[in-house]
Amino acid sequence: QRKWVYLEPIFGKGALPAEEERFKHIDAEFLGIMRLVEKEKLVIVLAKNPDLPKKLKNLLEQLDRCQKALSEYLEEKRDRFPRFYFIGDDDLLEILGQSQNPTVIQAHLKKLFAGISKVEFNEAETHITAMRSADGEVVPLVNAVQITSEVESWLLALDNEMKNTLRVQLRACHEKTDFVKYPSQILNLAENIHFTVDTERAIQERTLERQKESLQQQLEECTSGEEEEDK
Repeated sequence: QRKWVYLEPIFGKGALPAEEERFKHIDAEFLGIMRLVEKEKLVIVLAKNPDLPKKLKNLLEQLDRCQKALSEYLEEKRDRFPRFYFIGDDDLLEILGQSQNPTVIQAHLKKLFAGISKVEFNEAETHITAMRSADGEVVPLVNAVQITSEVESWLLALDNEMKNTLRVQLRACHEKTDFVKYPSQILNLAENIHFTVDTERAIQERTLERQKESLQQQLEECTSGEEEEDK
C-alpha cells in the first residue's frame, strides 16, 4: 500500500509513459482489493480468500518493477544534467512534468543554481532573458535561452549561457570598470585581475611604493563615493 500511495500520483500524471499500461493494471487490481477490504469487515473472511496472497505478492512485484523503472528514468535525467543531483525525486518529477511552467521553474531554479534566485522571461514566457541574484542584481543574458519540453536540455543551455554571459561581462569590465553596469562578482574578479597584473609589474620594475599609493588613491575614491551616497 505504501508503494502504491507513492507511485500513484507520479504515474497518474504520465511521468513514465513506457510503464503507464503496467501501472494502470496494478492500479485497477489494487483498488479492487481495497473495495473488497472495505466491503468485508471481518479479517477472517479475507484471510480465507485463497487468491488474495497471490494477488498481493504479484502486485508487489509489479510495483517494484515500476519503481525500478522510475529510478532508472530519473538517473538517466541526472546523468544528462548532473545538477539534478541537488534535488530530491519529488522535486525532479515536478520539474520534468511541468518543464515549461514559469512558476515551477522559478520555484526550483535556486536549488539548482546557487547564484540564481530568479530568472526573467520575455513577454511570451518562452525564453529566459536575464538572471537575478538573491540581492537583487540583474544580469541580462547575452543570448536568451528558449524553454522547451526537454527540461534537461534547456537547463544545460542556461548553465552554458550563464557562464558565457559572465565571461563576456568580465572581458568588458576588465577593459573599462563601471560600478553601476556590472554585478559585484564581475567587479571583484576584474579588480583582482587588475591588482595581480599591476602588482607583478610593480615587483618587476621595483615600483611597489608607487603601486601602494595608487591603491590607496583608488580606495579613497571608492569610499568617498559611498560617503556621498550616505549623505
